Amino acid sequence: MLYLVVATLFSAGFGLIVRWAQRRNDNLWAVGALNYVTAFFFHSFRAGIGGSVAPSRPTAVIGVLGGIAYVSAFFLYFAFMARRGVSIATAVIRLGVVLPIMVSVVFWGERLEATQSAGVFLALAALPLLTVPHGHAESPRRSGLWLRAAEGIQLAFLALANGLCMLAVRGFEQSGVRGEASLFLAFLFGTAALVGVAVWSGHRQGTSRRDLLPGIALGLCNALANLALVAALERLPGVLVFPFYSAAGLALTVLFARLFWQEQMRRLELAGMGVALAAVVFVNLHM
Repeated sequence: MLYLVVATLFSAGFGLIVRWAQRRNDNLWAVGALNYVTAFFFHSFRAGIGGSVAPSRPTAVIGVLGGIAYVSAFFLYFAFMARRGVSIATAVIRLGVVLPIMVSVVFWGERLEATQSAGVFLALAALPLLTVPHGHAESPRRSGLWLRAAEGIQLAFLALANGLCMLAVRGFEQSGVRGEASLFLAFLFGTAALVGVAVWSGHRQGTSRRDLLPGIALGLCNALANLALVAALERLPGVLVFPFYSAAGLALTVLFARLFWQEQMRRLELAGMGVALAAVVFVNLHM
């Protein structure tokens, strides 16, 4: 249970560090790239200490694909967070848990039970609630259905990208490979680092030494959260891990953002949060 608690705390910390860097006006492209570089070196060192130098094919392939998903999700995440805050952005990414559930049904022969079906429908119901136009000064051209549709598409892509991230971790667990967790994460974060540095090279304006602290802190948080999540899945059933990891992580993020940054949400957004939270729990329930 300790691994699950650690994974949840660091998962919540990830979003809060991104928001902190954003409020400091740091270069998020630089912070993101440094984050993945830090996590890569952390797990490369750990894999070397453990004697893991020759990865199995599933470890390398799933790690590379997972790295592409991770860095894509990060870019979408901080862009959405800039407009809607960390609470709403975190609620959206937690909806991505629907994807690994559906893949488990189609490819791994798992049955979609009634509670899980209800969770999928709740996730779809949460999307329009979380895309309510924000603020009171929207121009006519950016208001109404056009804005809702545009944000709905962005929201769906963000949830999908994070679903692919969770699918990578679940896929590694399903591969049956043991003892290569840090090697898997080194491939994952190494791939994300290569993409992140390449993208940052085109967005270097505003980069400064101020980006170092949040970038390194984010990388260590990311590295430890994913290591603890893999360890938790090796010891506990997913039916316990994913509901707690997603629901408790979301609750901690919202609480911190409300207390320290006074993030406000309107009634429909709060309703969307509640529906999203219920969806995350339901899709992971087994009767």
